[in-house]
Amino acid sequence: MRRPALQLTLAGLAALALVLATVAVQLTTSRTATAAAGQTTAVNGGPDSFTQQLPTGGASQYTTPLERCHTSPSYPLSGTNPILNEPLTTAFTSNVPLSVSARADNTTGYGLRELVFTNRSDKPVHLDCGVLIFRAPSGSDQHHYGASQAFGHPQQDFVEVKRGDGTSLYIVRLGFHDVPLPQRGIDPGHTWVYKLGGPNQGAVSLETTRDSIRFTADLNVSSNTDLVKKYGTVRYAN
Repeated sequence: MRRPALQLTLAGLAALALVLATVAVQLTTSRTATAAAGQTTAVNGGPDSFTQQLPTGGASQYTTPLERCHTSPSYPLSGTNPILNEPLTTAFTSNVPLSVSARADNTTGYGLRELVFTNRSDKPVHLDCGVLIFRAPSGSDQHHYGASQAFGHPQQDFVEVKRGDGTSLYIVRLGFHDVPLPQRGIDPGHTWVYKLGGPNQGAVSLETTRDSIRFTADLNVSSNTDLVKKYGTVRYAN
């Protein structure tokens, strides 16, 4: 009389084992997917306070300081780019109060690497004509600006300088156009993001990219022209 009950128990155990095996596979898959992406902690850079001269003029008033970076010539160089003769930056630097972290949706093959900046000051930071320099995998084929608040028409002056080790130094000047002043900056506590897509994401770690970042905001409406001329940037459209 007990044999049917025993068979039922064995059947139940077999079903339970199957469920546990399925859960184990799902957990393994989940861990693998998580490990394929990555994100660093945030580090601070820049002074605790700053003074920044803001441009005058209005959107689409192209002869006014507000639209000073709405267009730009390219600055081709002859010979070696001077950035290759500079020591590598190993700690995030900025002339305005920011924090930055780096994240990627893939840390081995093709992926999107993002530099996430937060305004840690108590007033807006004007980003127009700001220059961003960092080290990342060579061969980027897409590079975009984004933000956690309204922005419009970002352009950039851009150059990739290959180091010959699978990594490159990227120099970018942000250039907005045809939008009012508030859409060219970032408010306290908000974030802006520079996104760089490309192959061979394992060529350099996210931490190394984060620590290689230099950001130079335009503090005196000079447009940081000296930097883009020095490094030979090329004007990119929207």
